[in-house]
Amino acid sequence: MDRALVRRLMSTLSLGYILFFYSETMFWGRWRPEDTVPEFVITWLIYSVLAFFVLLMVNRFRVGDVCSVFLTGAVFGWLVEGVVVQTVYTGFPFGIVWTPLAWHALISVLAGVYLAEKALGEWEGKKAALFFILLGIFWGFWASYWKLEDGYAVSLRDFAAYAFLSTIILMAAYAVLNASAPGNFEPRKFEIGAFAAVLLFFGVFTALAVPFSILLLPPLVGIALYALRRLEGKNFFSGHWRLNGGMYAMLLLMPAAALPVYTALRDMWFEVNIPVALATSGIAIVLLLKALYKALR
Repeated sequence: MDRALVRRLMSTLSLGYILFFYSETMFWGRWRPEDTVPEFVITWLIYSVLAFFVLLMVNRFRVGDVCSVFLTGAVFGWLVEGVVVQTVYTGFPFGIVWTPLAWHALISVLAGVYLAEKALGEWEGKKAALFFILLGIFWGFWASYWKLEDGYAVSLRDFAAYAFLSTIILMAAYAVLNASAPGNFEPRKFEIGAFAAVLLFFGVFTALAVPFSILLLPPLVGIALYALRRLEGKNFFSGHWRLNGGMYAMLLLMPAAALPVYTALRDMWFEVNIPVALATSGIAIVLLLKALYKALR
């Protein structure tokens, strides 16, 4: 088999898990009764389809700074919530921001891919440790919300097992991603066609279920892609071969920091979703406007 094709597949699957981790595992914060191994694998593969297009955008538009990374995350978020599922169109127009921009773009892509990779490969130890600790604190804070919907709080043992096990897999995903040289992501036309066909499959069902999605989503994605084209810089994946492998263990600081925060808040019944949604949505809107202004200036 073509070694370059294998590397691209490894990059796609590993980034797919990273996006799955921050978009699903960190968001839901616990094992749900409906969670199964087959569902886990299917969801990971769907995120891998979207990861393919994230890698394609990063390579084609030479995504390399906060603004362009955020715009890439915006496209990813709108594809997740506006094509694969239809949450963009519920609570319109707030659904355009939460969760596509406020979670997927801000947390999954900007923090989970761009900043996390910088922490692993460029930052000095204390700065990197602080970054992952802060992510863990946020994780534990957000996870304390779900008892309001479930009617009960998951045990500390279950939360710890959930957080540490998923993070150990995350460590392997980062390692595979960087070993597969994602900076050289140049897929062939048949690969683009195959992944686009899967996305189109979901798009057809979305258009049938929400007809006005055809009028909303393409302009949003088109504006973001146009801005990305004007912000071309240097592919931030291009220097990943210099990553220090020993830094991957620092990812365990996330569940280690999340657990005491979750412990402290487990029995406190207050709606943390409101301040989180308002804060992340506000930051996301500012970043989006800044990116568009920078692109059009």
